[in-house]
Amino acid sequence: MRLLPVIFGSTLLLTSTAHLLGQASSPKGSSQEIRDELIGIERAIGRANLECDFKYFDHIEADDFVFTDASGNLASKKEDLAGEKDCHKFAGSYDLDQTEVRLYGNTAVVTSRVTITGTSRDGKPVNHRSRFTDVFVWRDGRWQIVAGHSSRIAEAAK
Repeated sequence: MRLLPVIFGSTLLLTSTAHLLGQASSPKGSSQEIRDELIGIERAIGRANLECDFKYFDHIEADDFVFTDASGNLASKKEDLAGEKDCHKFAGSYDLDQTEVRLYGNTAVVTSRVTITGTSRDGKPVNHRSRFTDVFVWRDGRWQIVAGHSSRIAEAAK
């Protein structure tokens, strides 16, 4: 939190920028309520992935968002949103498990495993797992994702 000097008469006070701006500088609720909210956001991200809901991504991704894929490639928010033209809706499921939320003040780190199942456009069954890490910051009175990474979990040898 950045502190700014404020002079009242001959007295110097230090006050935070957030206090001066009158913004909610931290999320409200218990730790469990905040964790539940972030897990709900992750489920909404999964739904948005399946339904090609790029309006949701535009809302939840911070302007300085960056995504790192399993190959080490980076994508900005602008580049991520440009994927809408190539997106195909997928009638399947997006299930989270082994989800952990770590809170660090106005920052949260969410890790989870996701299983996606369904049928591809060519009729083949889809069943793959991946792990992801998402970093959220409480900004402008809401959680915004600032960084994400996902890696596919290799299938066990048969």
